[in-house]
Amino acid sequence: MPFICWHYRYFSVPSYPMKNFHLLLPLLVIMLFSCRTSRDAGKSQTIYLKPVEITVPSENPYRASATKKFDLIHTRLEVRFDYEKQRLHGKATLTLRPHFYPQSVLELDAKNFDLHEVSLMLPDGSKQPLRYTYDSLQISIQLPVAYHRTQELKVFIDYTAKPEERKTGGSAAIGSDKGLFFINPLGTDTTKPIQIWTQGETEHNSCWFPTLDKPNQKTTQEIFITRNKKFISLSNGILVWSKENADGTVTDYWRMSLPHAPYLVMMAVGDYAVYRDRWRDLDVTYYTERRYAPYARQIFGNTPEMMEFFSQKLGVDYPWAKYAQIVVRDYVSGAMENTSATVHGEFLQRNSRELLDETNEDIIAHELFHQWFGNLVTCESWSNLPLNESFATYGEYLWNEYKYGREYADYKQHQQYYDYLFETQQGKNVDLIRFYYDEKEDMFDRHSYEKGGLLLHYLRHIVGDDAFFRSLELYLRNNSFKAVEIHHLRLAFEEVTGEDLNWFFNQWFFAKGHPVLDIRYRITTDSAYVNIAQKNSVEEKLVYRLPLQIAIYSDTGMQLHEVVLHKPEQTFSFPVSGTVSLVDVDPGRVVLCERTENKTPQQYIVQLERGTYKAKAEAIDTLSMLQKSNRAARDAIARLLHAPFFKYREMAVEKIHISKDNNDTLLQVIRELALRDPKSAVRAVAVTKLSKFALTGRYTDVFEQALGDSSYQVAAEALKALAKAEPARALLYAERFEKDENLQISNAVADVYSREAGKEKQQYFEDQIVMAKPIRKYYLFYHYANFLTRMEKNEMLTGINTIAREGAIAKEWVKQAAEGALRRFVSAIDDKKKQAHSNMSKEDSITARLTYQQLIADYDTVIAAAKDALQRLGNP
Repeated sequence: MPFICWHYRYFSVPSYPMKNFHLLLPLLVIMLFSCRTSRDAGKSQTIYLKPVEITVPSENPYRASATKKFDLIHTRLEVRFDYEKQRLHGKATLTLRPHFYPQSVLELDAKNFDLHEVSLMLPDGSKQPLRYTYDSLQISIQLPVAYHRTQELKVFIDYTAKPEERKTGGSAAIGSDKGLFFINPLGTDTTKPIQIWTQGETEHNSCWFPTLDKPNQKTTQEIFITRNKKFISLSNGILVWSKENADGTVTDYWRMSLPHAPYLVMMAVGDYAVYRDRWRDLDVTYYTERRYAPYARQIFGNTPEMMEFFSQKLGVDYPWAKYAQIVVRDYVSGAMENTSATVHGEFLQRNSRELLDETNEDIIAHELFHQWFGNLVTCESWSNLPLNESFATYGEYLWNEYKYGREYADYKQHQQYYDYLFETQQGKNVDLIRFYYDEKEDMFDRHSYEKGGLLLHYLRHIVGDDAFFRSLELYLRNNSFKAVEIHHLRLAFEEVTGEDLNWFFNQWFFAKGHPVLDIRYRITTDSAYVNIAQKNSVEEKLVYRLPLQIAIYSDTGMQLHEVVLHKPEQTFSFPVSGTVSLVDVDPGRVVLCERTENKTPQQYIVQLERGTYKAKAEAIDTLSMLQKSNRAARDAIARLLHAPFFKYREMAVEKIHISKDNNDTLLQVIRELALRDPKSAVRAVAVTKLSKFALTGRYTDVFEQALGDSSYQVAAEALKALAKAEPARALLYAERFEKDENLQISNAVADVYSREAGKEKQQYFEDQIVMAKPIRKYYLFYHYANFLTRMEKNEMLTGINTIAREGAIAKEWVKQAAEGALRRFVSAIDDKKKQAHSNMSKEDSITARLTYQQLIADYDTVIAAAKDALQRLGNP
């Protein structure tokens, strides 16, 4: 499924509450055609059944894999577009075969179509009209005879898809289920290109072509896309030919010769620049908007190396005929791994300066790894989604480990650990493979992504690298072009290792939660004792079996001991020699768990000096809380300011406590980092650290110099820092960045204006909110609301109306930002009103009291207007 840009990752998106699951169930209507006259017998008959909405009880039904009455063998589509009505005119020829039992009725998924013809294709090329019923969700086709599993049939459907004319939904993972999207179809928005693109996952491709829209189907395909000749198209497989038509349009013929799931079918049409690359003898292409064409190689250029690395690592070559990546506007998720043709959201498009701060290589690797895990081998049901998403998430780790080293890979994975943990703390604690859920897209969460990726990492360490990757190769080869469930993966690992691994899969994939370990160390002159108690929640009632390592650090080196924790509480003892400075359970932090320990500050210092990345990060967090009263802890953190790995320097700058006795020395080091560190993330956090001393005026020169930094991230932090030191100068610099579209710098400009600018900058906010992309609009609402709290009544009313108007037409998560901005505004103005009442009570002057009365009346007016706006947004 798409790479999801949740609030944790690349930009902030509010989390969504669980929604009630609704099922559209047609009325049961029986229509008999036997009484029709012979004149009517040869015509297709359409019966439209009115959908009835029912609510599934809170006891969610078991989510079984879809029953396969038919196998979808081949899909042939001819499509053209009506931009004005935002419709697709299509002709579909589906080749099918009964899966096992004889079938006389074929049910196809097809959402909100106008059906013009439904026929059976005969061997001589003629067509026999078929009788059918249609409830706006499925076509139920009466076949002339019962077909057996050795017999193929071809069904032809002439139809019009109307994605804009059906009641649509969406989720936190995928913002809309329309399936087919027309972007700026009439070209009325000068800030957007004209585009068409599709989003099939989970079961949304049936919004634009009839199919068996289930993940356990596999089909080859042909798509004939008729387009405006000023545009180009992209689809799965290879472009066989393009031909110009008599009406001036162009038809592109795309052929996909290998089978894949229907949800992975895609097409896109628009005005694109195409950068052509190669991997071995295959075409690798990058489709960007034309203004980003100069940067396409920088954005996507590591793709061929990724393809080679994954092919070598997995023992299975990239399986498809080409690989393309395309960026689309107003995408409803983060990215989508359509077979051989990945779609990315527009945030992936960056110029050279922006790429200094973020390359989004994790997303590129994630979607590419799906070409094996998800596309070549596909989960048979959404309950088994981790077989797609956990692997794609782990693909990020593998790429980072190979390209940038283990420390960098561990750093990124450590973020994923906290992302998963945060979701559990918010109350979601579910089985990884789960057959009970409200909606399909509830499966796209931290469990399916981050938790699953972490468990694959743990499994790799249990069985060893050789067995792990041999097992993956076996899994891929045994199940290529098939749909699978979690047991297929277990059986592959068992065949390679010769071990029964039910214990691992049962406790991790079929149970919720994770172990909570209380670890107690005791060191004597000749022994080290480690007591580990599993403090898992009573709700889970699970005692984990945990193979793990215990490291003993001494002046003679480091020893690793392999143990298995399998009881509620166990004590392990080891002979030691020399002076032991630290004993550490799971030094690589490969076990997914929460832990408490009885380590001393000195032991955490040793862990910081000698541990792996995750152990060091854990030590920094602990030592930062001790450093005010523990000089050794602070000195240990300070030493990291010179560490080779940039993340240690970044964390040290962020965590180090500046006190009177180390002020000058540390601040001088941080000043140098702000100006000269090779990593923009370190320079940015150093500028932020110095901003705490902005009022002293000592670092104004650093802030002004950093405003010219090659990194937007650094310049943005410098602008905010300068605003603390010299607001007037910061306003002048902010004006220079007003037209810059970069999110970080534009966010900094809005932040400075919200705090310091007068009403002359209201038009800036008004214009920017109208023109801004969704993510930028999200932040602008917040800053504009802050700005308005310092304005007068008329300016406030104007701004309230703008926030409400733009929020109402925005995506749901942006709309929520508008609601939050208005609520904060109401709270701030209510505080001002209370203060005005207090001030008025202290005044004896009638004139002054009248002034306060008017001010309070104005506050009442704008509060009422903001509350009315919230009502209009649906959130009073």
